[in-house]
Amino acid sequence: MRKNAENDEVIFRLVYHVLVFIVEILIILLVAVGIIQCCEMSYQFCYEIFGSVSVEEGPGVDRDFEVKKSDSAYRIAERLQEEGLIKNRYSFFIRAFLTEKDQTVFHSGEYVLNTSMNYEDILNVLTMGE
Repeated sequence: MRKNAENDEVIFRLVYHVLVFIVEILIILLVAVGIIQCCEMSYQFCYEIFGSVSVEEGPGVDRDFEVKKSDSAYRIAERLQEEGLIKNRYSFFIRAFLTEKDQTVFHSGEYVLNTSMNYEDILNVLTMGE
């Protein structure tokens, strides 16, 4: 009877350690997947800020866009995303902010923008009043 109790205890400990090991592996995998996802999202966001990103490949679709005098840079970025002219309002806003200060004054007016334009092209049109 004592041997059965000892065997049961050994089996219990073995099963316990195997389960703990499996849980630890799952936690490590979850953390690794989370880190990979964060890295991918960070890379994509930075690429949108510093790279050449457009919504569509050429020729794209022309869309009318109006900049009002009361519009802030963030509001313009928000509306550009709503109109489908940029991928991400936050990356566009940061790109506009990082551009030289005297070049990021948005001129009010009506513009024709294309979905194949990248952030730099859109900024040039909106800040130079073309």
